[in-house]
Amino acid sequence: MDAAHFVIPRRLDDPPQLFLWDADEAVLFLFLALLGALLGQAVAGIVLAWLVGRAFARVKAIGGRGIVVRWLYWHTPSAWWCRARAASHVRERIG
Repeated sequence: MDAAHFVIPRRLDDPPQLFLWDADEAVLFLFLALLGALLGQAVAGIVLAWLVGRAFARVKAIGGRGIVVRWLYWHTPSAWWCRARAASHVRERIG
């Protein structure tokens, strides 16, 4: 195999990639495209998947890789993720 087929990250902390996409963007795109195909709307699914993938990539570029996790942490009920965690108004004081 030729070395040009492998994607080698430029920096050590770069995210894993699937072809030329970051892995999380690729999984989101593929999931929505397959969901559209399963529902009988393949073209609409691919268009929606592309739009959502591009929006997700832009959000990640603005706020870093952890912005989605931080958003979920602060804007969803604590009981959804971990029952032992404090409520968001208490977490704000704790840090």
